[in-house]
Amino acid sequence: MIKNDLVSITTRTPTMTDRNRSDSSTDRILGLLDLFTIETPTWTVDALIETTGLARATMYRYVRSLTDSGFLVPIGKGAYALGPKFIEIDRQLRLADPLLQIGQPIMTRIEERVAGAQLLCRYYGLRVLTIYKASTDERLEKLMSMERGRPFPLFLGAPSRVILANLPSHQLQRLYLYHAQEIAAAGLGDSWVAFRDRMRDVRKAGYAKASDIDKALVGISAPIFAAPGVVTASLCLVRLGSEVSAEDERLMADLVIETAAELSSKLQGVDTPITQNPVKSKADSLAKSTAKSPAKTVAKTDRSPVKKAVRKRAVAG
Repeated sequence: MIKNDLVSITTRTPTMTDRNRSDSSTDRILGLLDLFTIETPTWTVDALIETTGLARATMYRYVRSLTDSGFLVPIGKGAYALGPKFIEIDRQLRLADPLLQIGQPIMTRIEERVAGAQLLCRYYGLRVLTIYKASTDERLEKLMSMERGRPFPLFLGAPSRVILANLPSHQLQRLYLYHAQEIAAAGLGDSWVAFRDRMRDVRKAGYAKASDIDKALVGISAPIFAAPGVVTASLCLVRLGSEVSAEDERLMADLVIETAAELSSKLQGVDTPITQNPVKSKADSLAKSTAKSPAKTVAKTDRSPVKKAVRKRAVAG
């Protein structure tokens, strides 16, 4: 596949839920952001109205909300472009994404064994994106099209296919129902049974191998799970195809399966901080204090209805 084709393939690629998407305000606003692409980076309100069919008052309200939030920015002559909020979010992801925090040191540790490039990829809908890339082979830089943030299809490439293979059966069925032509064109089966069996074979092997996006390269990927059976990402090892023997492929497959399993284990062990309701937290703390020293607590005067309720329960107890 020619690299430039990736742009046309992934531009306005519908998500997996597009066909069942509700017509809520949230969905319509998110749909507006999807219209801003490399080919059409700027839009006027009139053009947005013409494309979406939304009422003028509604469109102005949506654009104003997106602008106030920093997701859009006016650039003159009534046109808008994506705004600085995305840069802020990107920085936050680079610094705080649990998968990135876990993945980077592990990928650094194995880079000499890889002797090539590594791609850490996430997916949503029908798109897979590289969120982190590391390489020790400068020759690959000019040959690789999978840079950070560039989307590519769920049916093409090793990182995509190993994620695809580990999706639930009902999700695969729905994908085949709506995307049979794309699946067949990607060589994944010209019938539901063939597609199902192909995905089963990938799951059984534990990895996927492909060279269909960058043909001079070979990528070998394994799935990363956020919970048992819940695929969330993939790790791909990349080398020059001309330098990968059958033995190299086996070693790369073993390494990527082992490393992806470690990433999955560490990711599933991450503690998710929970922001407590401050009123509830204070009430819980007071309740504990009351249980230890009810008389002293009751003696205090406080007009807080929450604390009064806690004190009444303490006295009653």
